[in-house]
Amino acid sequence: MRTLLPSLVVALLLIPAIAAQEDAWAIHAQVDFTAETTGGLSEVYLPMGLQEANTPPEGYVQWTWWSWSAETGSDWPDDDAIYRASNRNLSLNSTSTKVVHDDHALTGEDAVALSGQVKVVSAEDRVRMVAFDLSITPLVNLSNHTIIYVVLTENKAEDQHRRQAENLVREMRPEVAFSVKANTTTDLVSMLPADHLAAAGVDLMEDPTGWSYSVAVFGTEEGDREPSRLLALAHGDLPAPSSHVGIDQAWTPFLLSAITAVIVVSIVIAVRQREQAIPKLQATWSTEDSPRTIITVHAGQLDFKITSWQVSPPWRFKGRPPKLNLSAGQMKTITVDFREATTHDCHIEVSIEIETYGAWKQHLWLKSRNQDAPAHQEEE
Repeated sequence: MRTLLPSLVVALLLIPAIAAQEDAWAIHAQVDFTAETTGGLSEVYLPMGLQEANTPPEGYVQWTWWSWSAETGSDWPDDDAIYRASNRNLSLNSTSTKVVHDDHALTGEDAVALSGQVKVVSAEDRVRMVAFDLSITPLVNLSNHTIIYVVLTENKAEDQHRRQAENLVREMRPEVAFSVKANTTTDLVSMLPADHLAAAGVDLMEDPTGWSYSVAVFGTEEGDREPSRLLALAHGDLPAPSSHVGIDQAWTPFLLSAITAVIVVSIVIAVRQREQAIPKLQATWSTEDSPRTIITVHAGQLDFKITSWQVSPPWRFKGRPPKLNLSAGQMKTITVDFREATTHDCHIEVSIEIETYGAWKQHLWLKSRNQDAPAHQEEE
């Protein structure tokens, strides 16, 4: 006992120092969440004129999408809205005055057990971001196309032109790195990084309140050929730091910083390992007259393989791009030909499997050949 107490004190002093060397994060606020059992999700795509949307069904969470920043000069983000509409095969018309509704009722089936925590964290630069500490357990075998979306919405948003919208989606991240086998639990951390939030107009230091989070699982049971449906949903207010601390809690920051350091170090390591494992894909248009793109594939720190390719209409492949197996660190360049050129942007979806991480998807966006712009890549 004489040596135990001094050892604990030394450990508590050293742990924050070790965490600092690992660029550990500070946790400013956190809240537990569990999946909803009733209701559902209402996705609302606003027209350019901001016509008022119908009130969502009772008990439904609302995501409001804005797709017209390029056309109106708004500082609201629209890239996730364009991607989500394409993913749902929705056609959005800039001249339309109608609000597009896409409602999803919870199935009422016990297909997925979902729980976890939402945390507002920061690194040494003190810029705040959002971490979702997720635990997901399929209760039945799910399809490989099952996706978790983590979403940050602003309760009442206003752009620089004084446009206003409620429940505006500021940032969305898809996750597919979890087991889809029944009764297999996967614990993972999904981040809304500081640079993504800044690009989406989110500053949680300046405005810590007025935000909501959602965690939604979309998919089907294995072998089910029906369209993807809402399997699980969690939603609530993003936690914000409290400005009031009782006298009896004055001693807790020291102890909490030690406990926090242990937690965040493990999160940092897990996220770094995953980012280093993800392969990088880059695409550029060929300088030849034929519609052709040059794609460079660079494997991360783990072996991976490309299992399939898809391109969004009206673009069509001329032949099928090759399935590849690349070793860790290996790089390869391929050409992908199209049947004919169109004036639309080209969206290519690449299905991959990473050793130990399972199935992922990479997305490449190429501006139409009339625009000199590089491809944009995202991963799921």
